[in-house]
Amino acid sequence: MKNKIVFMMLTMLAGPGMATAAGYDLASSEYNLAFNELNQAANIDQRGLNNNAQINQSGSKLLGVISQHGGRNSAQINQSGNENVAYIAQAGNANDASITQGAYGNTAVILQKGAGNRAAITQFGTQKTAVVVQRQSQMAIRVIQR
Repeated sequence: MKNKIVFMMLTMLAGPGMATAAGYDLASSEYNLAFNELNQAANIDQRGLNNNAQINQSGSKLLGVISQHGGRNSAQINQSGNENVAYIAQAGNANDASITQGAYGNTAVILQKGAGNRAAITQFGTQKTAVVVQRQSQMAIRVIQR
């Protein structure tokens, strides 16, 4: 439920705004994401069956959101440029994820809940933030920031 609220809040952001998530889904912590002057947003929402997704963007102040519920899942966001935000939420079944960003000032968030899990965040440049939350099932993580 909390992931759904965060997802809906992120999708409504076409300009300045704030998104907040809290509760047991985020290990009792609170994460705030603030966005100002987004230039472009890409949103993918998939439910059930074989799933798969991909977002590639280039530029600055971009938002990429992938939400997957059930099914074989997978995901990928590649963004190049600065001050970009990438968000992947996966709930149930095989899961997987990946985020790769370049330049500076980028933020990446991966939330995975139940089943196969795995995750990867790779960011280059300076002033970057990465958050990975995995709940239950097989779990794995790789975060590389340079």
